[in-house]
Amino acid sequence: MLLLLVLVAAVASAAPQAKPPRVVLVNKGAPACTIVIPSPATAIDRRAAEILQSSVGKMTGAVLPIVEARVPRVTGVSSGTGVSPVNRSVIAIGFPASALPKPVAPAAKGLRADGFFVATSGRDLYIVSGGHKGAIYGVVHLLEKHFGCRRFSPTVELFPRRDTLRLGPVLEIDNPANEFRVINGEFGRDPDYQDWQRLDLTDEMFGRGYYVHTFNRLVPWETYFEAHPEYFALMNGKRIKDQLCLTRPEVLTIALERLRTEMAAQPDRQVWSVSQNDNSSYCQCDECRKVIEEEGSPAGPIVRFVNAVAAAFPDKTISTLAYQYSRQAPRVTKPASNVQITLCTIELNRSLPIAEDPGSRSFLKDIVDWGKISRNIYLWDYTVNFSHHVSPFPNLHVLQPNLQFFVRNGARQQFQQTNTSPGHEFSELKSYLLARLLWNPDVDANAVMTEFLDLYYGAAGPWIRKYIDALQAAMASAKERLDIYEPPVAHAGGYLSQERVSAYTALFDRADAAVRADAAVLERVKVARLPLQYAMLEIGKNDMFGPRGFYIERGGRFEPRPDMQRLLEEFYATCTRNAVRTLSESGLTPQAYYEAARRFIDVQVEGNLAFRKPVVATPPPTQKYGKGDVTLLTNGVRGANDFKVHWLGWEGLDFDLTVDLGEAAVLHEVSIGTLYDPRSWILHPRRVACSVSADGTQFQEVGAQAVESDQRKEEVTRTFVFIPSGAPVRFVRFRVEGTQQLPNWHASAGGTSWVFVDEIVVR
Repeated sequence: MLLLLVLVAAVASAAPQAKPPRVVLVNKGAPACTIVIPSPATAIDRRAAEILQSSVGKMTGAVLPIVEARVPRVTGVSSGTGVSPVNRSVIAIGFPASALPKPVAPAAKGLRADGFFVATSGRDLYIVSGGHKGAIYGVVHLLEKHFGCRRFSPTVELFPRRDTLRLGPVLEIDNPANEFRVINGEFGRDPDYQDWQRLDLTDEMFGRGYYVHTFNRLVPWETYFEAHPEYFALMNGKRIKDQLCLTRPEVLTIALERLRTEMAAQPDRQVWSVSQNDNSSYCQCDECRKVIEEEGSPAGPIVRFVNAVAAAFPDKTISTLAYQYSRQAPRVTKPASNVQITLCTIELNRSLPIAEDPGSRSFLKDIVDWGKISRNIYLWDYTVNFSHHVSPFPNLHVLQPNLQFFVRNGARQQFQQTNTSPGHEFSELKSYLLARLLWNPDVDANAVMTEFLDLYYGAAGPWIRKYIDALQAAMASAKERLDIYEPPVAHAGGYLSQERVSAYTALFDRADAAVRADAAVLERVKVARLPLQYAMLEIGKNDMFGPRGFYIERGGRFEPRPDMQRLLEEFYATCTRNAVRTLSESGLTPQAYYEAARRFIDVQVEGNLAFRKPVVATPPPTQKYGKGDVTLLTNGVRGANDFKVHWLGWEGLDFDLTVDLGEAAVLHEVSIGTLYDPRSWILHPRRVACSVSADGTQFQEVGAQAVESDQRKEEVTRTFVFIPSGAPVRFVRFRVEGTQQLPNWHASAGGTSWVFVDEIVVR
């Protein structure tokens, strides 16, 4: 945990002095000290020195020289060995305790990896690392705490201008609470941002291609399933490709051989994941079921298998998942000392701290149980709406108590799946706050937020804080559950009610007005408003003809609302100006969203003979989406990109849809739409056929269309259009044939695929 001591007297002064000595870095724009790093310098020590040099340059314009030496302070000048002149202060970075002055050397004891101390001795400054990147983090600490420097995002930084930089006596020691700290997403992959926020990358620790969900990499079904189905999971009396049978000795042999090859190619990688594929299947053959019963959890066969792998590679760490069906700890087998348990929170509610939420009791038990048998827990937390990255997701208040809870229960390696990227809801703020909490879960989170909002958004900061607080209060009063996959419409009657959205809009209007004269900050405010606009658009699409929708009904005609049209255009324009690349985990782009939304709000009412006509579905769609309400197919509204809104779904089935037009008519065109979202296991149908009938008994096929590609890459929506003959008909039927199984290229190949259908239009 954080230990921070600031001495008011000089550290180890030779004799009492009236004024304690100061380290002078820059004096009236001129360099006044030398940065010294060990010879030969490591990449980390040089990186730390360069961060300090460049930062001082941004503040003052002065360039501090960097030299290498065998000891931190030497006298004289020698260009051959690169030493510092005796009459200048020295900033020594990365030297071991044995090379430090006696007054500060004891502070090096007890530093953990990534820990550091910053200390003055006389008029010199020492930044000492506990290992790994401690030197870099010590420099960043110095710049942030003593000179007010900040890096808020990969593109926004603060380096206060000044002519002189001085530092009084200090001794500051800091160790991270978490030994591994990842914030997933684009921001965390930026090298400068990564160093300033003290973050790690999974690529630094895990073997390439061996992070999670690796069973199919180890024993690919494409290679082995046909000849050896017994290597794979048995479910409902049938061998399936989804998972492995972990009690088969041949499976272990194949996995070990594959790992030996991969480890030889990547000798620098320490951690290798041997973990279940990303689906809910697991083997229930006699041997596996016996182990599951003995262990009281499907994690039992996994841990036994992974322990066998770990025994073969004692110098490596073998990681596995405690995820969904394997989250419950086994009661007999303990993970080996070189086995890492990646414990996941995917099912949990995000509106309450985990420790306070009655719905999270099973997870509380699981983390305690794993902590009893493992000291190597890697916690995978989910802090973003995966399906709607650009949507209000008021969970900032749970970040600190959850991280405190994780650390308190022995999880000191953290992967925060926040999926940061430009335009995602408060990406900059959430990532900045998380980074500080990962280092020190007990930091004053409220102060961190206030500082960020005031510096990043300027005069608009207080208004955005009011918005955040109002959103949080509204969710708390509504006592709503917050799910990582739900659409904004799920909260249209709660924290995103019409009255509350109007209040939020007024706060953003005040924020806009406060920074209107500053174009750069104004653009940041507009980006912060995107989630609110997105929610309004999504709710409007769901309530197409209602008070929050895109259309007003006047005299039996539906007229578009200009304010909603402008909202869509403004949302898209802001995304375009600010290089917003994705809106969801599936990679939905603002352009694709805009085009789908334009398609969606182009209501099919005028001249549509199928509008509000009855539909019979055989078999009926699942009740999970759209409540299985077949009237959605003829409500005049085409589905957009989210399968949970205005779409109906069938899993692993072929089906018929029959529309009764009420009376016979000559048809000119018939169409039906389908959705493509492979990350959600949704593919376009393999084939769609259309037939018509005058009496509902005898049908004549109009035509059929097949999707010829392997669907590795398809448009988000597809419309199947058919041209009937000239004879009057009353009934239209579609025969929809799904792919039924996910293709070989899919990460969950062999699993059941879905077909989602939207608006039927008849003209």
